[in-house]
Amino acid sequence: MIAASDLFRVSLRQVVRQRGFGVILSIALGITAFITLSVLGQEIRYKVGQDMVLMGGVNVIRVYMDDRQYPGQPLREFYPETVEAIRKLPGVGLVCASVRNGQYFPMQAGERRLTVGMLGVDENFFDVFSLEMVAGRFLSAEDQAQHRRVCVLGNEGAEFLFGSAENAMGKLLTLGNDIFEVVGVVSGVMLGDWRQGGFIPTSTMIDRNWGDGRISRLFVRGIGWEDVPPLTQLIPQTVHSIQDAPYLVVATQADQLERIKATFMWVEALLWLGIAASLMLGGFGIWYGTFAAVRARTREVGLKKAMGGSDTDILAQFLAEALCKSVAGGVLGILIGTLCVQSGAWALDTTISYTLLLISSLGSIVFSAFIGVAGGLYPAIQASRMDVVSALRFE
Repeated sequence: MIAASDLFRVSLRQVVRQRGFGVILSIALGITAFITLSVLGQEIRYKVGQDMVLMGGVNVIRVYMDDRQYPGQPLREFYPETVEAIRKLPGVGLVCASVRNGQYFPMQAGERRLTVGMLGVDENFFDVFSLEMVAGRFLSAEDQAQHRRVCVLGNEGAEFLFGSAENAMGKLLTLGNDIFEVVGVVSGVMLGDWRQGGFIPTSTMIDRNWGDGRISRLFVRGIGWEDVPPLTQLIPQTVHSIQDAPYLVVATQADQLERIKATFMWVEALLWLGIAASLMLGGFGIWYGTFAAVRARTREVGLKKAMGGSDTDILAQFLAEALCKSVAGGVLGILIGTLCVQSGAWALDTTISYTLLLISSLGSIVFSAFIGVAGGLYPAIQASRMDVVSALRFE
């Protein structure tokens, strides 16, 4: 029986001679992708999912009082304690309190006229809808607390009225009987029709009884798309447990959310399919390479058997060579995968679960060994069962 140390040394030498680096690299790439997705998959899924849902705003839930649709009903508003209770619900990222109906003002720039709608929002509105600052600043909590007469314009409204976002900074707008200062201009995928409108503090709008004159709408942003369905159940329960709201409406973009989820599911499935294909390619490479090695060394096998080598020794040698290839690919994949995880964690600004990294690395070694055994076992058995005379006569 050949010693384990000699078997390992001889197998490594044969792997280097055969130059099966393509097989090793194929397994390494599969293991790299496996470790990266195992450790950072949840964070990648969250980041990519956030980008996808923000493009359609499907993780923003609109909650409002619909009392105006029912004549004779009092016009209700959300209590401050109701808003705070919703903020504390699991899965809630941000909550913006808003005056549901805007106030519209006719304005003129040269010979052109534009009716600008002003919406009363709090300081969280811009983060809820992931709006980008073009110039100036967003509305702040101080603006709300001090009931300031300031406004933020959508980019198209600012360009219509003042020519550009930069020119709009510090300009004064006459809204009703008051003068408001333009402190910012915003844009963004989710801005929609508000590109031609503007935003003022809810406190300032309620003081003038514009719109509904009360906090009658909330924009609730879920942390991820999986949080939207449970929140549609939790939000009404929370509101009804604190105040009277018989005509509460919770509106979501359910159809669009399902389409995005289906799209992301296919993307994720294709990623795992690519990993499986890379590992299978490595397994087939080991299978083919071991068969080629057996054929090329047929006379060597016959000579070893003639000198007293057992079937077990022949089987162990070819199987060890296959294992060396696969485990070498696994080790290389772990090294590259660890570097990818470190780089990905830095790029995503997240922490690494080293426990998960260790588990996936150990699992990768075991799986690599399994690929080597699965790919090399049959050719190794064929080699061990060769007839001595036929092997020695092989040309």
